[in-house]
Amino acid sequence: MSNLLFPDDDDPQDDDSDDLPEKIEELKEKKTGRKKAGRPKKKEPKAASPVAEPAGPVENHGPAAETWPEPQSVPAGTTDPEPSDEAPTKAGSVPSGVVRIPAGSVRGRDRRGLLMIGDPHLEARVPGFRRDDFPAVALGKFRWCVNFAASENLQPFLLGDLFQLPRDNPNWLLSEIFACLTDPIPAIYGNHDVRENLLMPHDSINLLFTSGHLHLLSDRPWIGSVQGHPVVVGGSSWGQSIPEQVDSTALNADLVVWLTHHDIISPGYESGRLKPAGLPGIDLVVNGHIHRRLETVSHGSTHWMTPGNITRRTRSDASRTHLPAVLRIRPSIGTDTDDANAVPGSEFRFTVRKTEWIADWIEVPHAAFDDVFHEHIQTEDDEETGSAFIADLAQLTKRRTETGAGLMQFLTTNVQQFEEPVAAEIMRLAREVTHGENES
Repeated sequence: MSNLLFPDDDDPQDDDSDDLPEKIEELKEKKTGRKKAGRPKKKEPKAASPVAEPAGPVENHGPAAETWPEPQSVPAGTTDPEPSDEAPTKAGSVPSGVVRIPAGSVRGRDRRGLLMIGDPHLEARVPGFRRDDFPAVALGKFRWCVNFAASENLQPFLLGDLFQLPRDNPNWLLSEIFACLTDPIPAIYGNHDVRENLLMPHDSINLLFTSGHLHLLSDRPWIGSVQGHPVVVGGSSWGQSIPEQVDSTALNADLVVWLTHHDIISPGYESGRLKPAGLPGIDLVVNGHIHRRLETVSHGSTHWMTPGNITRRTRSDASRTHLPAVLRIRPSIGTDTDDANAVPGSEFRFTVRKTEWIADWIEVPHAAFDDVFHEHIQTEDDEETGSAFIADLAQLTKRRTETGAGLMQFLTTNVQQFEEPVAAEIMRLAREVTHGENES
């Protein structure tokens, strides 16, 4: 596969690798007796084709949905669509064939632009060292993004990881999300949205897909109009293949965007697994999964962008410098270049078929880092009096982080004083009571 190059790193550490399951359940044999292709141990498994079938019938009982034409997945070198049984490489997802967008009328009203919302990670608990009401704050950020898109006549898209936990999310959280989505939003799912690396009926996000509040882009693309320009937006969810090529000549699209939720290498994030490359017919790839904004990478006529997420879950140097923001994409003609909403210096311009487009970041309202995270306590080690141990224990009692992040940090710092079997048992019990929430 020549379009993506795979590094030899078997165990990269991405921004949310601490939440990945240690094992992935093997798929059952098909009724024919033929087994699915093998899966990598931890990272993105190979899907049957770049456009996956939904886990179940998609019935729309929610907001009025647009009707989109079904894409055709054509493996390279063939003429008829057929599923691919090619095994994944150790690097996870591989490019697969050609996706052809059939001719069809543009649906919906004309938009001023597109708005990409990265990784909200909504949950009912307060994560890590957050000291505020994170569930309400994260919901507020997601609601602000949806409302901003509506007020500016932008078409919003979700880059995956709407949820932090794939299942058993409380009803109040689901109800708040339903209330936000008065209009359906095209989306892909991320690794945190699914328990088994495939969309299953019991995953919380499946409820939003089946109700019509979200539309699965890896099932069918969004085809719309942006200031009179026909635009196609498709997507590959977590573990699904990125197509080698997209053929939209039948539609005569002025811009083709592909959304991904993959471990993609970019400047400042060299530990990824997939290397960007030129993908014919795809003008812009917008990737979720990575929790900070990265430099745009261009290969041929394909530009790869990583907007980062809209929430900050972990207390780290990367979170301290990260600016929660969403990515806006618009034609440059008729666009106000002095827009007060744009982050200064974030503008990226690119030209597609004689039309210049502007991608810029819109800051999402947020509090200062030190106001939402517990301070980092530094103590001097005093082996004779044990004062550091006592001080750490006092701070642990004071902070009482809901997911046990403080407990795990305290134990990691102090467990070395015990013999190895005792230390190992202490850490095992700690992981058990915190459900492995803070493992790396």
